[in-house]
Amino acid sequence: MRELTRDLDSAEALYRQAADQGSTHALLSLAELREEAGDQEGAEALARQAADRGDNAFALKHLAEMREEAGDRGGVEALARRTADHGGTKALLGLAEMRKEAGDREGAEALAQRAADRGDTEALKTLAEMREEAGDREGAEALARQAADHGETNALLGLAEMREEAGDRDSAEALARQAADHGDTEALFRLAQMRKEAGDRDSTEALARQAADYGDTSFLYRLPEQHELFTRLWPYGLDPDGTPSPPC
Repeated sequence: MRELTRDLDSAEALYRQAADQGSTHALLSLAELREEAGDQEGAEALARQAADRGDNAFALKHLAEMREEAGDRGGVEALARRTADHGGTKALLGLAEMRKEAGDREGAEALAQRAADRGDTEALKTLAEMREEAGDREGAEALARQAADHGETNALLGLAEMREEAGDRDSAEALARQAADHGDTEALFRLAQMRKEAGDRDSTEALARQAADYGDTSFLYRLPEQHELFTRLWPYGLDPDGTPSPPC
C-alpha cells in the first residue's frame, strides 16, 4: 500500500522488516525499489541475498536479467548453470528467451533443452518454436507433437499460426487438426476460421457444431461476421454445456 501511494521510504522500511523475518519476496521487492531508484549495485546485492536464502529460482532469474542488462554474458551463463543445478526450469526458460532476444539462438536452445530434460513440457513448445524459426520443420513438428502428448496442445497451434503466416495454409490446417485431435477446442476455432476464409461454409458449420459439442461456442463471437451463422444454427442460443437452448 505504501508503495502504491509512492511513499517509498516507508515501503522500504516495511519490506526490510519483512526481510528480517526471513521473507525472500520482501528482498526481491527491495531489489526492485533499489533498481528503480538507480541503485543497481544495491539491487543486485539484495537479489543475491534472496537467492542465497534458498537458491530461489525467481531471484536467480532476476539477477540474470540485471546481468544481461549490464552486458555481463558470463554472469548470465553462471546464473543459468546455478539455476539448472537447483531445478528452476521456469527461470531457465526466461533465460532462454533473453538469449534468444540477444541473438544467441544456440545458447537459447541449450537453455530450453535443459528445462525440457528436467521434465518441463512448456520447454518443448519453446524448442519447437525455435526449430520452426530456424527452418527445421521436421524437428519442430516432432517437438510440438511431444509437447501435445504431455498436454501442451498450444504448441501445435503455435506452429499452425507460423505456417499460416508463411502462406502454407495446408500445413497450418494439418497442424491445427492434430491439436483438435488432442481435444483442443481452440484448435477447432482456428480450423473454422481457416475454412471460412477459404470459403468452405459447410466445413465452417461442421466445426462450429463440433466445438459446441465440447461446450465451447466462444469462437463464434470472435469470428468476424459469424453472428448470422450462430443465429441460423441455434436461433435460441446455446446452454453452457453446448446443447441448443429451447424456445423461451
